[in-house]
Amino acid sequence: MAQASFPVSTIRIPERAEVDVVTSAVFAWCAERRIGMRTQAGVSAASAAIALFESGYRTQDALFHALHGLSGTDMAQYG
Repeated sequence: MAQASFPVSTIRIPERAEVDVVTSAVFAWCAERRIGMRTQAGVSAASAAIALFESGYRTQDALFHALHGLSGTDMAQYG
């Protein structure tokens, strides 16, 4: 009996330092706006920060300023 072949996952597990950069930027963004990180807006900001990090924003400051540049409509597409 032939066994099924499944594709190998190519998901990369982030380094701790990368996680720290993203969470620090999101925490600062949420704190500035007095938004809870577990609210829809906080989750959208986290999703946006991950996408921005993957597109080249690699520091907390860069991510924080990039999050500032997103409109509410832009942010909503991530969450």
